[in-house]
Amino acid sequence: MAANPETLPAVAAARPRLDRLVAALSRLVVRIFFRELEVVGAARLPPGPLVVVANHQNGVIDPLLIVAALSAGGAGGRMPRFLATHLLWRNPALRPWLQLGGVIPIYRPKDAAPGASPAHNAAAFARCHEQLAAGGVVALFPEGTSHSEPGLVPLKSGAARIVLEAARRFPGLAPAIVPIGLTFEAKGTFRSRALLEVGEPIDPAAEIARDADESAAESGAAAAAGAVRALTARIDAGLKAVTLNYGSWEEARRIGRAAELFSRPAGASAAAGNAATGAGALPGETPLAERFSLHRALIEGYAELCRHDPERTAAAAAAIDRYDRLLGALRLRDDQVAASYPAAPAARWVGLTALRLLGYLPLAAVGMVLNWLPYRAVGEIAARAAAEPDMPASFKVFGGIVLFPVAWVLEAALVAWRVAPLPVGRAGAALLMLVAAPATGRIALAFNDRRGRLWREARAYLLLRSRRAIAAELRARRAAAAAEVAGLAERYRQLAGGAGPV
Repeated sequence: MAANPETLPAVAAARPRLDRLVAALSRLVVRIFFRELEVVGAARLPPGPLVVVANHQNGVIDPLLIVAALSAGGAGGRMPRFLATHLLWRNPALRPWLQLGGVIPIYRPKDAAPGASPAHNAAAFARCHEQLAAGGVVALFPEGTSHSEPGLVPLKSGAARIVLEAARRFPGLAPAIVPIGLTFEAKGTFRSRALLEVGEPIDPAAEIARDADESAAESGAAAAAGAVRALTARIDAGLKAVTLNYGSWEEARRIGRAAELFSRPAGASAAAGNAATGAGALPGETPLAERFSLHRALIEGYAELCRHDPERTAAAAAAIDRYDRLLGALRLRDDQVAASYPAAPAARWVGLTALRLLGYLPLAAVGMVLNWLPYRAVGEIAARAAAEPDMPASFKVFGGIVLFPVAWVLEAALVAWRVAPLPVGRAGAALLMLVAAPATGRIALAFNDRRGRLWREARAYLLLRSRRAIAAELRARRAAAAAEVAGLAERYRQLAGGAGPV
């Protein structure tokens, strides 16, 4: 019979080799699943014990990103210990990974199960206290569950309680609380981008002092609850500073489009593009950190303008919607519509991309053949989880971790069994297959990234050049929406006394 999660060894025990393995595996998975991970503010991570708190919108992808970022050098390259509901240990596929990562099981009231008691959580929190006393890192998601809401959901008090109880148990201990914001370009999409932003550390000294002073009074329980609430409120503010919090997904879509229009004013790309270098004149992705800053400013401005000038705000929203509908129908991006496509830089980019694709092609073709079956199987598994928007990426990652190595081993066994012995022998041939399958699969990823981008940009260029009436309508709608956004920005500056954030 499998052991209950509370019988697992204390997580504070030293396990450097195992932690290095988990960290390396996390970084590898993140590099494969995401085309790019931007990490901002890693220098803010202080030495000493830390409690890391983060938003939770993408299932098991969220802890993988945090492990990959923190173990890459931030926080001294330390391995964070995560908290997770004990229900996850009931999943036989997840249980080995939870144990491998040293995850600490907790018992939420809503997950009450036969045999669960307050003592279970007391033991889990005690592990956190010991981890912090040893100078370690404890990580948790104070929202309590992964979700697909457009902003943070109300936080639970667990993070504050862990810090205050650790300070009571180990006098002088005051672990910093570090908020981490996770922002995804398309969270369920393979080879998309992600942003991890480290916020300003929160010093809990004031709440620890309040807890210590007032808990000794007659109203100790109430005072302790007050300290917990105060620290939870500061954690909430810290997380909101590193996350995007929209009123609705409709608002998120409009603000995202407004940010693109504001950063590329109508007619600016053709005029401002450098004819010699093509800078700003070809389509290109804006760094997620830059987009994040602009989105935050626009969220603040949008809320203010809805209160003070609702009619003008509604008119701008309608113009954005008209442009957005046509853009979506044509399956184009705003940067493609804004691009001026100067001949020399465009031809140079196409030529270099084509040469790279030709160089990748032979090995990429091998990689596609060797990895096609597990790739399709993972896709089918993820499709079944599509009803829950925060789960497809998790299914893709954990399905891939299991199915790809199984496929490689089976292919190696097939080579050793069916293929005539090579000079290296059957065992050598099998070993070559075990190396070739993942290596060529990685090359196939790079090939598909470049091939996909070349196809998308070529399609956009040809569509905008061949369907001139539609292109003219698209650019007219874009110009109208951009003018409305610029007008709103000016109106917000007036409301803010000339010092608006946009």
